[in-house]
Amino acid sequence: MENLQVKNLYLAFKENAATFPHLIALRADGGRGRSYTYAEVDRQVRQLAAGLNDTPFANIKEIGLLSENCPEWPITYLAVLASGKTVVPIDANLKVNEIGYIIDHCRLRAIICSRRFENMLAGLSSDLMIYSLNEQSSNNWKKLFRDEFNFTESQLGDLKDTACLIYTSGTTGNPKAVILTHDNLLGNLESIHLTLKFTEHDVFLSVLPLHHTFEAMCGFLAPLTSGSCIVYARTLKSGDIREDITFNKVTIMCGVPLLFEKMYRNIKRGVEEIPVFKRLLFQSSYTVSSLAWKFKYQMGQALFKKVREKIGLGSIRLFVSGGAPLPPEIARFFNYLGFVFLQGYGLSECSPVVSVNLPEDISFGSVGPPLKKLEVKIVRKSEDGIGEIVVRGRSTSPGYKNNPGETGKLYRDDWLYTGDLGYIKDGKIWITGRHKNLIVSAAGKNIYPEELEEKLLASPYVTEVVVFGRNKDNRQGEEVRAIIVPDLEQFQMEFNMSVTSPDMRQIRQVIGRLVDDVNKEIASYKRICGFEVQLEELEKTSTKKVKRFFYN
Repeated sequence: MENLQVKNLYLAFKENAATFPHLIALRADGGRGRSYTYAEVDRQVRQLAAGLNDTPFANIKEIGLLSENCPEWPITYLAVLASGKTVVPIDANLKVNEIGYIIDHCRLRAIICSRRFENMLAGLSSDLMIYSLNEQSSNNWKKLFRDEFNFTESQLGDLKDTACLIYTSGTTGNPKAVILTHDNLLGNLESIHLTLKFTEHDVFLSVLPLHHTFEAMCGFLAPLTSGSCIVYARTLKSGDIREDITFNKVTIMCGVPLLFEKMYRNIKRGVEEIPVFKRLLFQSSYTVSSLAWKFKYQMGQALFKKVREKIGLGSIRLFVSGGAPLPPEIARFFNYLGFVFLQGYGLSECSPVVSVNLPEDISFGSVGPPLKKLEVKIVRKSEDGIGEIVVRGRSTSPGYKNNPGETGKLYRDDWLYTGDLGYIKDGKIWITGRHKNLIVSAAGKNIYPEELEEKLLASPYVTEVVVFGRNKDNRQGEEVRAIIVPDLEQFQMEFNMSVTSPDMRQIRQVIGRLVDDVNKEIASYKRICGFEVQLEELEKTSTKKVKRFFYN
């Protein structure tokens, strides 16, 4: 992408559509459904943008977008921007009352949705104009299509105009509407393109929900401003994802840690099931690769070429993890196997990417150096050198819609306060946790729950964990507690335990020993005082972040 000095995000896409008109831009259903070329996408974007400028929309500024991932989602998103309006992407996994909250808060009067939301939306508001992506519906979106739109400068607006409103996932309460301008998103795109190289030869597999800023930027806008192809995954099942990767020769996939953790565990279990000789060969090759890595040699690419092909990941050249903390062991594993696996960091208020490891300089546990053209520093450092991460640059949001109080907390002296804690070493950012998750001991010591979660998750017996502080009865400070979800397949394999009727007494004994082992490794004030075992997965947002307030 050569030119990001444009005034509207749509124009950044339009440039690639003109350069690569016959290349496939979007593929539905894991590459087995409908495909759109860049020229076809651009034509439909223009047709829909023309309809959104008709009389019924004259006084409407925001257009809602509520759908599962599909090619029609980015077409709608770009059309709303091309019409000079603001797109409001809504999480397709929200409950009815949560969707109603967003509609009321944003005062939405028009929304484009997939089939399964038509009746629900009609029941929420009689004043809402609803258009369905289902072409068999009576009020389908094609009714909005007009002759191709001829743009004028005034219709395209200004760089400072709001491109989208992103409702935060609400891990600690009601969501806030993050304002992102065309300038914010174009600034982040420019920094990403200066850091990582994507080309017309790349094929992205889109697995994360598109309403989330990470996927919208890295799995939609970055590829479509590079001439790349995007394939929409059929499901989030590991087996289906591997099939989609093989079928489409996917080269790049962005994901959250939970997705990569599942892939990691599946591969590890597969290794445990192969004959002893092959397993020993794998383990010895893994040891060689890990030793070579210390000397900056990436031998895994050659050592595990056949392994990557056999598990259906032979075409992958890049994995990127973001959205939540990643256990360092996961990054080590994939990189030692010869993948380029990068961990990054960002937040919606920064459009969203702040930093990412570089393919030629990966540090496990770090989220890499800040993107080019972004400033990052640490403020209010504690005695251990850890403080709050603050950011300044073109991609930082102006604030929250209709929420001056929270916007005032977000900025101080032109710096955006992220609420994340960490430190910078050798030019790279290291995250230690969230400020609001911090546990304070009776002696005033800071305890970072993410550090303890990382240690517990290193065990094969644990699939999920949340660590939190609980106020002591009539005493100062908090005590550290944990809720742990066991990996029942591991217990079945090791102890011949029934998955449907697990022996909870034995599970608690094993987990108890694990907690004791972790407590021996850490300072006394950090020790886990008690834990609970639950078999159901932890309550999460649609982007797979644990809802911590649910457990505090």
